[in-house]
Amino acid sequence: MSVHEHPHDGDNPRFEPWLGVMASSFLPVVIALYADMNFMIPLFTAAAVLFLASLVMLRRQTVRRSIAGNRTRGRSADKIRPADS
Repeated sequence: MSVHEHPHDGDNPRFEPWLGVMASSFLPVVIALYADMNFMIPLFTAAAVLFLASLVMLRRQTVRRSIAGNRTRGRSADKIRPADS
């Protein structure tokens, strides 16, 4: 079971920047449905780039929070702990 806690955990909703970028990746797809065929490939490319950028943002946020969580618990993020046997 995970005991991972964030300082912002609670009932207050918050905006995640990566989620905004991911949601905006659907806009070019919707536009492509109504646009001319000449614009279809550039719009789908833009959607793919936005979606991949949001995944990179999510990954970076997860790593940053993990490192920050290790520091608040008194462990260094640079240390490698031996596996428990």
